[in-house]
Amino acid sequence: MDIDSLSNYLLIIIFSLFTVIRITYYRRARKAGYKTVVSESRKYSIWLSVFICYEVFTFFSYINVRSLNYYPQLLTWADLDLPLGLRILGAVLALVGLALFVWIHRTLGDNLSATLRIKDNHTLVTVGPYALIRHPMYSAFYLLHIAVFFLTANWFIGVTWMIGLSLIILLRVSREEAMLLERFGEDYRTYMRRTGKFLPPISFSRTPDSGQL
Repeated sequence: MDIDSLSNYLLIIIFSLFTVIRITYYRRARKAGYKTVVSESRKYSIWLSVFICYEVFTFFSYINVRSLNYYPQLLTWADLDLPLGLRILGAVLALVGLALFVWIHRTLGDNLSATLRIKDNHTLVTVGPYALIRHPMYSAFYLLHIAVFFLTANWFIGVTWMIGLSLIILLRVSREEAMLLERFGEDYRTYMRRTGKFLPPISFSRTPDSGQL
């Protein structure tokens, strides 16, 4: 089996596992029951839906081109000759990303929702991956998108998916933090000061003869 065929199988497995993870935990959160107190603007939900549809369309277009040889000119013009090491790294990053998704979803519990919303039973989660990062879900999405780029070895998919994801996050993250500040006030401000947005904060040790860095 060549590396492209193996990458295709891995992509299908990754997509399937990601879908199962999301559906399983969203269903659990919905069964818990809640009343929405604050929700995001409808336009953000529309942009997110459009982007998800685009990713699904390009993903299955790529799989069809590689597996069934339908319209090979559709995406093959953007193929890259990535070294085997990067393709393997893509598989490793995908596994790490999926494991992180499970950890995040388990940590959020009933707070999980498909759109930005504050529920009547909403709690401020500061444990697990949220102990150091305020938005580990977005970090996991970035990790998974990088993995898909390495596995597909297609710059068009890599660039457009990453740009789309960055735009969605740019539209959402400030609104999300504003909603949480409104809900939790000083508790969330304190939480923001000791955590990183997408990566753990870099801290420096303090010596007796030095000032605070």
